[in-house]
Amino acid sequence: MTNDNSIFNINNLISFCFKYKIKLIITIFLSVFVSSIVALFLMEEKFKSSAVIFPTTTNSISQALLIEDNPYKKDILEFGEEETTEQLLQIFNSDMVQDSVVKIFNLYSHYEISENDPFSRTWMNLAFEENIKFKKTPYGSIKIEVLDKNPKIAADIANKCLDLVDVAIKKIKTDRAEKAYFICDERKRSLETQMSQVNDSLNIIRNQGVFYGTAQTERLIEQYAICLANNNKRGAQLIKKELNKLSKYITEHNLLERRTHHFQSEFNRIQDVCDLIRIDFDYELTNMFIVNKAYPADKKSYPIRWLVVFLSTFSILVAFIIILRCIELYNFKKNDK
Repeated sequence: MTNDNSIFNINNLISFCFKYKIKLIITIFLSVFVSSIVALFLMEEKFKSSAVIFPTTTNSISQALLIEDNPYKKDILEFGEEETTEQLLQIFNSDMVQDSVVKIFNLYSHYEISENDPFSRTWMNLAFEENIKFKKTPYGSIKIEVLDKNPKIAADIANKCLDLVDVAIKKIKTDRAEKAYFICDERKRSLETQMSQVNDSLNIIRNQGVFYGTAQTERLIEQYAICLANNNKRGAQLIKKELNKLSKYITEHNLLERRTHHFQSEFNRIQDVCDLIRIDFDYELTNMFIVNKAYPADKKSYPIRWLVVFLSTFSILVAFIIILRCIELYNFKKNDK
């Protein structure tokens, strides 16, 4: 094929269009007519509703407000960072949220998908992804966009997604907190049992006159020295007898005292943790800042009819020109032979 007859030669293309101008005008007219009919009557109108949220740094009152020396303390009024946004986006895209939305709004019926179809789940996933989107914006927020033929349903779905994600996060955290509370409560009961056993052992030793351990020994030694200095042999003998009895129990007494202090300290620490968990149970904060809630749109978002007509007409016209040009070049080469 010579360069003069190339389909990409602009001069030949202009001459070609002029040569077949009647056919091209008819093609344009028919394309505009057909695509207009399709855009007006066959393409379903859809309305878009959107909501915008920012994640929070924390929803825990105890972690944010009540622990003064907490090195990981976070401000409940601050927006979450990128990592928090990604985590929240993952929950928005979870099966838990999708299944809840499908059930609440009866989307199988709404999207005209038969639940008896063996591929119904696949069709629902495709329809859900096409009409309901969760996107991270360049500003670190999350945008929820919903397309639907009913503007109210579009807004309701977007807003319900916000509620479902908030509930899902609270449920995940509550489940973990309940397990933590159960573990702490079990440990508290174990410590109470051990402290009771230690106290019983201490009471047995106290019944022998041992109350203060080392401090009591030091006091008796002082009194023993005073008796010896004053030549009080009877008093010295009585004190020595007490010291002998004390020496028999003092090691065990001091050990039990240390265990009591250790158990009590751990018990108090675990009790503080239980109190914080209980506060988070009783008082909940939202997991997101809602910047914009979704509202029913008053204008359709899809299809953009003029764009549909233009692209359809342009595509058909280009295809028609290429086909005609190829036929003409084929006939030219055939006659040239």
